[in-house]
Amino acid sequence: MGFLDKAEARIENMVVSMFSKLSKKQLQPIEISQAVKNAMDVAATAPGKDRKLVPHRYLIKLSPQDKDNLSDQLLRAISSEIANYAGQKSYQLTGALELKVLADQKVAKGRIQVGSAAVGSLVSWKPIISYGSERRELANGTTTFGRDDSADVAIDDRGLSRIHFEIAFNGDIAAIRDLQSTNGTFVDGSRVNEVVLRSGSKINAGRTEFDFELLALTGGPSE
Repeated sequence: MGFLDKAEARIENMVVSMFSKLSKKQLQPIEISQAVKNAMDVAATAPGKDRKLVPHRYLIKLSPQDKDNLSDQLLRAISSEIANYAGQKSYQLTGALELKVLADQKVAKGRIQVGSAAVGSLVSWKPIISYGSERRELANGTTTFGRDDSADVAIDDRGLSRIHFEIAFNGDIAAIRDLQSTNGTFVDGSRVNEVVLRSGSKINAGRTEFDFELLALTGGPSE
């Protein structure tokens, strides 16, 4: 199923509608750009502290008359304005911005419907753990950390237990679990037994500080 089909199937779940003050008024480009901005704001998610992830694919449904009045030049100007807006809001698009415009007899003149592709279908996640000069990508499943060679990640730190803690990742969510260590495992300053990790979490175990990141891999192939 292509993007348009999927977007149409989702459009009822995320619709931004704007109406002209007068039914005979010609739809203005600023109204279209504002509708997409509103859809972008609604779709925004925050995988980390300093960024918000938003879809890059938007389907705009207009009445046939309004669609005929929208030139390619105007659409490019709208796209440029929306891209600038995303930058101002510190949004991270999941790929190059795509605006698809479709004429729909069911949409009244002066009305706009905007659907966006789901973020989850456009993004894959890569968990990264950094400590000292080391930076490692974690695989799906569990990864153990400790001072012993039997740990998946062995670290020369006498403050660590032989196998101190483990991080589990299922493709979407990461969690850390202390493995009955002697000195404990701390996340963002609090001692934990088991807790979900967020991007930007700091882990302290033994004398070692670990930085955890959950990176969004975006811009996959278009459908």
